Amino acid sequence: MKQVNLGIAGFGRIVELTHLPLLRKMQEYHICGVFDLTAQRRELAERRGLAAWERLDELLDGETDAVLIATPPRSHYAIASEVLRRGKHVLVEKPVTVNAEEAMLLRELSHKHGGIVTVFHNKRFDPAMAILEEVLQSGVLGRLQFVERRHHQFGSGASFGVQSFRPSWRDESAYGGGALLDWGVHLIDQLLHLKLGSRTSVTALIHRLRLGKGDAEDCVTAHLELDNGILLMLNIHFGSHAADPQWIVGGEFGTLRITGQGEAVLQLVNGPPSTVPSSYSGKKSYRGDMDAVRHIYGSFAAKLSGEGELAVTLEEAIEGMIVMDEIRASAVQGESRHRLAAEDKSLSQGAV
Repeated sequence: MKQVNLGIAGFGRIVELTHLPLLRKMQEYHICGVFDLTAQRRELAERRGLAAWERLDELLDGETDAVLIATPPRSHYAIASEVLRRGKHVLVEKPVTVNAEEAMLLRELSHKHGGIVTVFHNKRFDPAMAILEEVLQSGVLGRLQFVERRHHQFGSGASFGVQSFRPSWRDESAYGGGALLDWGVHLIDQLLHLKLGSRTSVTALIHRLRLGKGDAEDCVTAHLELDNGILLMLNIHFGSHAADPQWIVGGEFGTLRITGQGEAVLQLVNGPPSTVPSSYSGKKSYRGDMDAVRHIYGSFAAKLSGEGELAVTLEEAIEGMIVMDEIRASAVQGESRHRLAAEDKSLSQGAV
């Protein structure tokens, strides 16, 4: 397999602490340089032994075959589109873009210029997902009734941002911050990856509890009803310490609960709670981020060499963005109905 010359757009904390250490363990890649707007991050990249440039075109002018895009979400489309126009390939941190329209435009550019696009949906490869998939395949729950996926944390994660750029960007919608684009995209991808049925309706609430300093939402709840009657539920909350369980899955014969550490408890209708061992996932063996990197980066390198298929396709990412747009639309419609109801009530009281 030919080694991929990988450039990096955005040398933030997620690259410094996650992507870079793991990529350096993969023989399929040679990191050929970094593009970043801030001098401090370029200097840090150089101290890490990487070439660094202030402009994207300088990175693309070199030996780069593909670019990892790890900038705030609002810039993903602009950078990815330029990379594709230059005949390079794209691996973009989630979300692929900030809406379905931009994602579909990337698909057009990909087809036009022959570029390959994949998305870093690493949560698809969590231990909890492996256990859940095996339990569903076993049929022990019987006819499935609902799947609930929760993500609760205290704070938006804005403190994770680098001080030299704009540490508060995760709280600001102008940069693509907020609970929906940060964590909603993970939950949506996981639920879609289960392939449980086709959506017939989406009902959602997007709320800002004003926990952060910016204007982005910090609480999202959505219900997706499927054509077979199964209800998918997702909930993101940035003001809660109740991190577990992450999954609650119900069927006619019982309920499954899974924590973020992959600890699973099965409660059947006619029996005591029982722990589902990690080995329940059978042939699959997951070790966290390194497994996600090997799935996503490994398949990307194989696809570029014509030796395999992508673990995460652009089409899958587009479907996730369509669901995200449906959630936004439902939330706006719900707010409109609420305002109209309140106005009608006020007018009615005034007329009495």
